Amino acid sequence: MDTLGKNEANGDHIDYNLQTMAVKEIKAKTALHYHSKEFATNWDLNIYRGCGHRCIYCFAQYSHKYLDTEQFFDDIFVKINIPDALNADFTKRSWKNNLVNVCGVTDGYQPIEEQYALMPKIIEVFIKYKNPMIITTKSTLLLRDIDLLEKLNKIASVNVQVSASSIDESIGGKIEPFAPPTVDRLKMLGELGKRSISTGVLMMPIIPHLTDNIENLDAIFRLSKENGAKYIFPQVLHLRGNTKKVFLNYIHDLFPGLMEKIKSVYNGSYANKNYLAAFGEKIRLLRTKYNFYNEIRENKPRREDSQLKLL
Repeated sequence: MDTLGKNEANGDHIDYNLQTMAVKEIKAKTALHYHSKEFATNWDLNIYRGCGHRCIYCFAQYSHKYLDTEQFFDDIFVKINIPDALNADFTKRSWKNNLVNVCGVTDGYQPIEEQYALMPKIIEVFIKYKNPMIITTKSTLLLRDIDLLEKLNKIASVNVQVSASSIDESIGGKIEPFAPPTVDRLKMLGELGKRSISTGVLMMPIIPHLTDNIENLDAIFRLSKENGAKYIFPQVLHLRGNTKKVFLNYIHDLFPGLMEKIKSVYNGSYANKNYLAAFGEKIRLLRTKYNFYNEIRENKPRREDSQLKLL
């Protein structure tokens, strides 16, 4: 077990200066995982369990219950053999070059990736097999691998989608303390667009009474449009399972004056219908204002014709 060093405050965000956490190296039996409910695709690939971004709303905290620990932010599991496992999965006769969502549960570009550098190796395997991918991240560390992503995009489609919740870093620095500022994430899309890499924005989770004001939503729409995003998916925060308790504890500590207002929106795991209707109207107006409607293109591998020609 390795232990990483301490964090230091830097303005609104806290710099990830090898944050104190336990890093546990494990070996994966398989890299690709199928789930019946499609979100972008049915196939996920995750190279880490746990996440150092420490987002207070993280939906993936449930996944640690299978690892005999509840310390989602402090116990990071690294699948050190994941490139080899992916190579083995891609060689199976049953594999059909399906689109794969990389980092669908935990961010592959979370801070520890700077040390382990597994993502370049993963992308190289995708290049080898000309397999399409979609990457979901909130980290600008992805730009380190932009040349590899461009190379893959020439032979199999690549899409990068970033999450964006708050432009205001006095808020962002509290709810996503170890993630790069949202403005930087959205500007990153512009750099990817210069390489003809398709991009989109997951405007989620929007937190009632905290990040749902029209000024914040408008700024995310505007910057997404300016930086060439092809689509934007807004979604209000869900509070399923253990996430609700953890999230509300953070709100109590960080934004105590909003505690009762936020709780009033949730009878259970989801925001109530009246709130969702009002939020939906805000989004409708913004889509009209920016002429920004989702543009989803079929994401298929570009394969060379392997049929032999008779001479």
